[in-house]
Amino acid sequence: MNISPFDNLPSLSQMEALDILSRPVNELDLSSDYYKAVFHLLKYPGLQTEQALFRLIESDSNEQAVLIAKRKAVEVLARLNCIRAIPYIGHCLHSDDPYLVENAAWALNELGCEDKNIHQLIGSLLDDSNQNRRALIRALSGLGVVSEVPKILSIINEPNVSPSLRGACIAAVAVLGEKKDLINQLENHLLLSNQNDRHCAIQDIIDAGANDLLPSVLKTPVAPYFRFKAVEALWPNKDITFKKSTLVETVDSILIDDPNKLTLLHRYEDMPSDEFLIEELFGTDFSRCYLALKTIRERDLKAIQKILLRNLNKAQKDYGALYFFINLFRFIPGWDDIALKKIEDFLLSALNDNWPQYMKFRPAAIIALGKFNPDFCLENMKNWLDEKSTPFWASRYAALMSFESLLKEGIGEIYLEKLLPGYIDSNIFVSKKKNDILSRFPSE
Repeated sequence: MNISPFDNLPSLSQMEALDILSRPVNELDLSSDYYKAVFHLLKYPGLQTEQALFRLIESDSNEQAVLIAKRKAVEVLARLNCIRAIPYIGHCLHSDDPYLVENAAWALNELGCEDKNIHQLIGSLLDDSNQNRRALIRALSGLGVVSEVPKILSIINEPNVSPSLRGACIAAVAVLGEKKDLINQLENHLLLSNQNDRHCAIQDIIDAGANDLLPSVLKTPVAPYFRFKAVEALWPNKDITFKKSTLVETVDSILIDDPNKLTLLHRYEDMPSDEFLIEELFGTDFSRCYLALKTIRERDLKAIQKILLRNLNKAQKDYGALYFFINLFRFIPGWDDIALKKIEDFLLSALNDNWPQYMKFRPAAIIALGKFNPDFCLENMKNWLDEKSTPFWASRYAALMSFESLLKEGIGEIYLEKLLPGYIDSNIFVSKKKNDILSRFPSE
């Protein structure tokens, strides 16, 4: 389940959530109360929860608070694997709200809907340009609706069809019609200038099961999350080498995230100023951020250091910039003592409990701390490797990477026997990383 802002608020009990959903809209304290109640009901599976969500979905209210909560209710019922909800969710396909239709199609796919009438209804919606046809096609593909292949093929040939829609069609016909000759076109989608199109391309490659394209995915300038998702889905056998790389080498590379190993899509026509490059790290397009990171590494440290330190407070409030600042600190050697102290404080703040555990910059901060404060890393290694204390697997993996780096420097051998031989992790990536370290640094 994705992290929600409501996770940072006091939890609602089931009765409190049900009480909110029983009130008229005009009696709500906040317009978001319905949504909040539905969100928390995911934690309380059972008949009462299901019936309350059914009533909400059947409501004919056009109030925005109700519409937004309906979208979430459909998602929650799918996550609860409520098969009884299929007729209710199927009825949502008739809604005038395209976002509710989109969520309903996704939910029906998640629930494995076998109702052919619902399949036909989803297919008929492909004729409506107001709908999210990409979501509908992915649902048809997931549900194995072979009868819609001709219509999906016709969309591929539409003039001005968007890359994301075309990509979904290519993946769908590869799965439904075993028409795989178009799959290699998805590789070109990884190089599109629009970041969302690149995200969609990776998902399309996953949906098509095109593991031959995994090496290209790993070079795509997007957030590491998307590359990890592809590895999890496409690695053909988690015990063998694939395309001349081992699973551990591949995961290590994604976490190190060296921009020199990515296919960057942008170029600078003129040499940009240091100030411009630092500002680029606050951008939303990761290809531009990686290009700025790569270019900064070639600049004079003294000049860059002043600008970086001036922007630390600003970066601490920006999730993306936090990630790129951390990597920049790690990639560049030679910081003076004043900068080192500020960098260390910056890294520690990134691991503060005020941040949710699943923030993507936390693994990067753990790796960086192995370089800047080895003693702190060793003191916290046991906690970082504990699944309960550190639920995000990438953070646990990063802790092992940090530990490995210290072992290579002859630091921390005394911890090796205490930490790793009996260490068991449910995540296959973490488990393989542990075994890889033990094979190269056997405890006595």
